[in-house]
Amino acid sequence: MLNSIIGIAERAGKMILERGDFVVTDKGSTSNYVSSVDIAVEAFLKRELTCVLPGAVFLGEESGGIFNNEEYVFIVDPIDGTANFVHNIGISAVSVALMKNAAPYIGVIHYPYLGRTFWAQKGTGAFLNGKRIHVSDRATEKSILSIAMSVYDKRYSKPCFELAEKMLCDCEDIRRLGSAAIELANLGAGFEDMFFEARLFPWDYAAASLIIKEAGGYIGTIYSDELPYFEPSSVVAANTKHNYRLLQSRAYEIFNVFKPE
Repeated sequence: MLNSIIGIAERAGKMILERGDFVVTDKGSTSNYVSSVDIAVEAFLKRELTCVLPGAVFLGEESGGIFNNEEYVFIVDPIDGTANFVHNIGISAVSVALMKNAAPYIGVIHYPYLGRTFWAQKGTGAFLNGKRIHVSDRATEKSILSIAMSVYDKRYSKPCFELAEKMLCDCEDIRRLGSAAIELANLGAGFEDMFFEARLFPWDYAAASLIIKEAGGYIGTIYSDELPYFEPSSVVAANTKHNYRLLQSRAYEIFNVFKPE
């Protein structure tokens, strides 16, 4: 089943690379895009994945879905980094998580532009193109932090900038790639070291969370070490427990007193 899911994600990646002519609309804000390619890729994923596991529920970013405590649920982002895709930046990914009893069981992230496929199955480790990966052991002062500014809900942008400023004093540098799935997968592979976003949806992080855990990293929210997989959440992740607790505590200090208008 894992190999089938990997193959389907990679075929979906080819659809992204082909691009062609497409239509773009927004989903409530000028920063939140959906393209006709997103919709086509999601339709392909839904058809193919539910053939691999008939009876599984499918929750997609574009088409939604209803979860009623079924044993198996696919949580899918057809193009994580749609704004990058629309602007032809080349930093977008297909993200597929298979949940078993409401917990990640298989996670696959395919980054077609670099030909990278990250995957993990619970209890078996994390891999990139077939080679086992592990988070880095870099200390805070040598760490790269990926952090976004909550462009989909800019009420949260100010505390995100405040957190970035605080963390920049301690870490080596900051990145913003525009695809949470890729940033989190990079953390799992040891390319980056810390990650924060104030508000993400499960299709952004479900697959990557398993990859990070199987690669020896830490992931949770501002307020908890457990991620919710069927509602939006903040996401905090890091290579070491020290970096994780540092980032989590700094975020808590800032966001615990912040009340969006």
